[in-house]
Amino acid sequence: MMIRLAAALATSLGADPAVAPPPPAPAPSTYNLERIVPRGEARTIAFYASLFPDCTAQGPVVIRLLTPPRHGRVTIETVQSFPQFVATSPLAECNTRKVPGKRMIYEGEEGYEGADTFRILVINADGTGYESDVKLSVR
Repeated sequence: MMIRLAAALATSLGADPAVAPPPPAPAPSTYNLERIVPRGEARTIAFYASLFPDCTAQGPVVIRLLTPPRHGRVTIETVQSFPQFVATSPLAECNTRKVPGKRMIYEGEEGYEGADTFRILVINADGTGYESDVKLSVR
């Protein structure tokens, strides 16, 4: 009786009871990023690019601030810069040329010295993505 009632309710709401809902999207991976920033200075702390093996851009990278820092501010700019892929990466050759991407800049609040953190979501042009916990030491 309960199953028929649920099917009737789903049908009345326009849903096909024979079709299962899609599975939930997988949660993005999480990576930690740790940097030291001089007190009183704005510093580039990361550069993100979504590249093909020939170093051309796949498309734009999207960076969203999920949790803002408590003791400073984050700025994201679209720029041309040098990526820093590890030597074993198939994209390491791209490190020698400027490519389009997003530069993330952190600046601590006036006079602040100590730890700060924030969280971002990075979405690549191919639809892959991850979250990153950014930990800073402002000195």
